[in-house]
Amino acid sequence: MTSRVKHYSGRNLVIQIVFLLAFIFLILRLFYIQIFQDDFIKLKIDSRIIHKDSLPAKRGKILDRNGRVLALDVIGFTLEIDNFFLPSSVQILSLANILEVNKSFILERVNKKGSYKVLKRFITEEQKEKIELLNLPGLHYRKKLKRNYPQMEISSHVVGITDTERVGIEGTEKVLDRLLKGTDGIFKGVKGPIGVMEGVRNSPIDGQNLMLTIDIRLQSIAYDELKKAVKFYGASSGSIITINPSNGDILALTNFPSFNPSNRKNLKDLSSVRNRATIDVFQPGSVVKPFAMSAIIDSGKVKKNSKINTSPGWIELGGYKTRDFRDYGFISLSEIISYSSNVGMVKLCKDQNSDFLLEYLSNFGFGKPTSSVLIPTRAGFLQESFVVISDRDKVSLCYGYGLSMTLVQIAQAYQVFANKGVFQELNLFQEDLLRSREPQHRVISEDTANYINRMLFQAVNSSHGTGRKARIEGLHVAGKTGTAETDLEEKKSYTATFSGFAPANDPRLLSVVVLHDLTGKEHSGGSVAAPIFSRVMKQSLHALDVGSS
Repeated sequence: MTSRVKHYSGRNLVIQIVFLLAFIFLILRLFYIQIFQDDFIKLKIDSRIIHKDSLPAKRGKILDRNGRVLALDVIGFTLEIDNFFLPSSVQILSLANILEVNKSFILERVNKKGSYKVLKRFITEEQKEKIELLNLPGLHYRKKLKRNYPQMEISSHVVGITDTERVGIEGTEKVLDRLLKGTDGIFKGVKGPIGVMEGVRNSPIDGQNLMLTIDIRLQSIAYDELKKAVKFYGASSGSIITINPSNGDILALTNFPSFNPSNRKNLKDLSSVRNRATIDVFQPGSVVKPFAMSAIIDSGKVKKNSKINTSPGWIELGGYKTRDFRDYGFISLSEIISYSSNVGMVKLCKDQNSDFLLEYLSNFGFGKPTSSVLIPTRAGFLQESFVVISDRDKVSLCYGYGLSMTLVQIAQAYQVFANKGVFQELNLFQEDLLRSREPQHRVISEDTANYINRMLFQAVNSSHGTGRKARIEGLHVAGKTGTAETDLEEKKSYTATFSGFAPANDPRLLSVVVLHDLTGKEHSGGSVAAPIFSRVMKQSLHALDVGSS
């Protein structure tokens, strides 16, 4: 007979071993957690007793040169609803009216699954106060910063935009996002039975304010005139830039179509976000002729008092026929610019050295990006001087075909004539660290610059000048028109340009106007772009209180 003592002793031993192994396992598990999962445990504990709250930093303001606000952060509220939000039809209608949405929009959010649902991401303080008067249970407000643009469409391409989290995605907002965004703060406190107890607060560091060279008065003038012109002439788009030629500051830079960066819900055409003045390249047409004429003069192959026979109003070279508007006969170099004679430019350019001509044009910044403005730009196209080009391609350059450039490049190049032959890069920012570090340098002699300026003056003020409509009463204007033709699928369209400065003898402002894809009877630089220039320049000089000269 087996002893009961032995039987129970064996069972007790097994149980003791099991408990011992379990105890050892627990010790090892605790040791493993302590060594390898300490951060995980700490995180779990903190999540139950520690409350953390992000303190967003205000993004820096973007200001014009006179301190007027172009972009800033404003306080708003995200409106959330929970499952206790069961409004009546009358309350839904009242709420919809305040939020400026449809009733169906609110009903969709009410019926959506989830404990907390966002009803609208940004409402104003005024809207919040009106909603609170409705005394609706289940509504919650979360304070939020939103980027606001007081000038709306007028300065949108220069200032740029941010996304919903206030991160820059276009323009100045994007390229200088690091300076503007600042550093968020944080509040860390201990949770208690009646809420969050006192904790530690690391205050946010707001972003840096940035001041542009833009003058919003001149920007508004340019935008208003451009918008009216694009609609009136049926152009697909247009751009205007106005600069101070003495220091390279960009005072206005605008495009149309444009967009309202504060309200993008109706933005359907994303091309309207593109900064066409710095990104879009085009064949400039006759606005290039003064640069080619400058090269011709400096080559020494043509005398300044030469007369060129442009009869019978056309010339054939390299199997291609170039025409003038009519037969101008024998005309001077100045008249070639005033009449904008293509035949005259062909005859002057055909004997020029190609490498000399290409290098000369590149000295004005053609074929190079205007990187000094910091916002995205394109370099356009100018053939390298060491590449062999045909005589046909060479003479085409002299009247604005076979090369491409942006509006900003044209303004930067014309600045040389207004600045007595000295080239300087353009600036968009007032801060010294953000301004061009390239020193000014002479690219043509002062005598050549003065000689070309007299031609530009005649192009506007002579009886036969193509730029006659750029005149301003009581003020001397110098400038040049440009008209470039594009054939696409047997459909002709035109780009009209005018570039000029005033007062002619002491330039205070330089402006370039361009309209793209003109198809109507009025499509030339002289009939379309020159009048816009006249109105913009007259109003801009008046805003700056510049007298007649």
